[in-house]
Amino acid sequence: MRLRRPDPHTLAGAYALDALGEADRAAFVRHLDACESCRHEAGSLREAAGRLAEATAVAPPPRLREQVLAEAARMRQQPPPVIDGPGTQRPWLGFSRPTAPRLAVAAAGVCILIALGLGALTLSTQNRLRVEEARNGAIASVLNAPDADIMTVQAKTHGTATVVMSHAARALVLTTARLPALPSTEVYQVWLMGRHRDRSAGLLPTPHQGMTAPMIVSGLAAGDRLGLTVEASGGAKHPDSPPVVMLDLPTF
Repeated sequence: MRLRRPDPHTLAGAYALDALGEADRAAFVRHLDACESCRHEAGSLREAAGRLAEATAVAPPPRLREQVLAEAARMRQQPPPVIDGPGTQRPWLGFSRPTAPRLAVAAAGVCILIALGLGALTLSTQNRLRVEEARNGAIASVLNAPDADIMTVQAKTHGTATVVMSHAARALVLTTARLPALPSTEVYQVWLMGRHRDRSAGLLPTPHQGMTAPMIVSGLAAGDRLGLTVEASGGAKHPDSPPVVMLDLPTF
């Protein structure tokens, strides 16, 4: 039996996410030459997908580097060897022999402290990396889902919110751009607003250069809408202000 090819007008989102197979991608590229609406849609979705990727970029944590450099600056360097004669050499100690054992013990103590400090820092960093890897894995699962759908909505005040949603994963990835800055006493809070109750999905990450890092929202249910409100610092149990962003999610 010959399978029916998908309607090319429905492939703009998958094309923007590079989720098409070779045959469908080639067919869609040919379709773009004759379809202005798909060119516009694919271009805008690619821009939105680019904003999602850009928002994930983070600089390496500087604390580890700074601590290692600081400890290296405090460590005594190994002295150069002193040649006694042809074929023999001994280390130049730079101090009388009776003090060498005490300095060796002190150096060993410093090394142990450095090792313990770096070990604790490494464990803490590894835990954070595991959490970050799990979050990035969940985000990638949604972005690469075959049924991923991209939507961008204008905020009521200023700025935009971009959502990539997967029905199969019952999850979405949210990022925002150019939302109005809030005072330190207020935060943006994300909600899943259902038919019977509103559920907090967490606080929107702190923006960087006007954009927020991708935020994974899972546990979607039929009839949910995505809302974004301004709440007091720390968040609220229920929305206490009108949504600045409201997006009707595609039905399951």
